[in-house]
Amino acid sequence: MKIDLQIHTTYSDGEHTPKEIAALACEGELNVISVTDHDRVDSYEEVREACEAFGIQAIPGVEISTTYNGRPLHILGYGIDVKNTELVSFLKGINEFRKNAFIERFPILNENLRKAGKQEADVEKFRNLDARYYSGPGVAEFLFKQGVTQTKGEGFLYFKGMKGTVPPIEPKDAIFVIHKAGGKAILSHPFAPKISLFEITADKSEQEAMIALFKEQGLDGLECYQAGHNEENVAFCLELAKKYNLSITAGSDWHGYHLDPNDPIRDYLPYYIAKLGDLQVPEDKTEEIIKNIT
Repeated sequence: MKIDLQIHTTYSDGEHTPKEIAALACEGELNVISVTDHDRVDSYEEVREACEAFGIQAIPGVEISTTYNGRPLHILGYGIDVKNTELVSFLKGINEFRKNAFIERFPILNENLRKAGKQEADVEKFRNLDARYYSGPGVAEFLFKQGVTQTKGEGFLYFKGMKGTVPPIEPKDAIFVIHKAGGKAILSHPFAPKISLFEITADKSEQEAMIALFKEQGLDGLECYQAGHNEENVAFCLELAKKYNLSITAGSDWHGYHLDPNDPIRDYLPYYIAKLGDLQVPEDKTEEIIKNIT
């Protein structure tokens, strides 16, 4: 069995539609996938129907943005009821916060562009876009489409000072709402270079203490097999999962074909896969993983 449980579509910051993801998953001989768009669950029915045509199981998922000690952390939710009113309301609040935050900080972006000798971006055109644009990758895509930058990746160079765009909710809040929606809560890419425990502290004992705390708050598992993790990270993650009786999961964090070794996504995911289906997960772990999140 081949699995990939962290995939993003055009509903958030991915480059492929749900139908395209289903086709790519089939090409990659995947048996089970989960689309975990950022703070959105409205792609699920389209994903499920598209995967059904290829005989692929699609597990409902989401990746929720949180902060801890002033740094961003992501919590994955699996097996959720995507129509749960508390979850839907919770995610709506996150997206509204992010939209307002990016619009408020747009002058900072334009000041950075001016200093770099670039033309300013049109904030009026930015005000009423789809929710996917109110994120780092979304802003970078907007700048590219407006002709302000030459590539999508270039946009990331002008974000300095645009802080406070992540909603002030903690991992425990996301864990709570995932459980209310009947799902399992998993700490996403815990040992990746960014949006991880490493950004909070490099001390392993302190990282372990945070995982122990999140476990007390209801965390169900850790994403161990991940494109942000090297072999040492995976081993440490598996060790902690066993010690704290946490489930393990596996996800590539697929956003599209980012083959340029200098692509900004590699700052977050240094072992980013070349194509969907390339995530390496031990065969003897896959059934256990699926069982524990469904």
